[in-house]
Amino acid sequence: MIDESQLPPRQYIRILYAKGEAVKFISHHDEFRLWERALRRADLPLLYKQGFNPQPHMQFAAPLGVGITGAREPLDIVLAPPLPVEEVTARLRAKLPPGVSLVDVRELPGKPTALQNLIIGADYAIVLYAEPGEIDGAGLQARIDRLLATDEIWRVRERKGKPYAYNLRPLVLDLRYTGYDAATEEHRIFLRVQMRSGATGRPDEVVDALGLDDFPRTLRREYLYFEDVADDVAVMAAYPVVEQSQVAAPKGMLQQVSRVAPAAETRRRGGRSLGERAADEFD
Repeated sequence: MIDESQLPPRQYIRILYAKGEAVKFISHHDEFRLWERALRRADLPLLYKQGFNPQPHMQFAAPLGVGITGAREPLDIVLAPPLPVEEVTARLRAKLPPGVSLVDVRELPGKPTALQNLIIGADYAIVLYAEPGEIDGAGLQARIDRLLATDEIWRVRERKGKPYAYNLRPLVLDLRYTGYDAATEEHRIFLRVQMRSGATGRPDEVVDALGLDDFPRTLRREYLYFEDVADDVAVMAAYPVVEQSQVAAPKGMLQQVSRVAPAAETRRRGGRSLGERAADEFD
């Protein structure tokens, strides 16, 4: 049996990082490997789990969908022995690849609760690229108004290889057009969704529901809300908590919904994926 008193002290570090356009098409698996390599190249004493195939103590909050960027993505790591936070920051900053940048690095007071168990919501920016006059801002607002006026937006996902239908609409907490920036030629739409176990709103599905899937655009996750942060809880308290049972389709409805809203995997088999079409803007 291992004598815990003989082991080096553990240091819990939370990294906030930005995932930019250059790496937005990598999978979550590749993003995990990216960070593992960066931490190793930075010569940080990353603690590994015991077992036949040891894995590093690294914990992400919620994987970003392929083609979605992130402004403040959290990553928890464990170091043993500890290092000054300033040194951790400097070493990492020197080894991160293009497209990934540090926003903040902080030491946590103790072992944190798993990030994915604390998420309650997220803010996204839907950015449409267009020359002045190419897309009508009033028309975008009209699309948003139509979506918000409906009670049901049925979608199909897969869980453990099996399709299921759910109502996206209750998971859209806030959606509004925030204007056009002529300097960057960008129309911006603000989106806030719930993110809870079994009841999570996806920004790509909101874009599709708005009928904007064929427009040149990008999606950026700007903020994640956690139930152990008082300010986050205060913001999310303005919205009712939506339970999984409230958005699940009634029994026998899957086949009917599938004809209207085929699953994402089915759409990809029949044509180019949402991410592939978005990539055209950056070739």
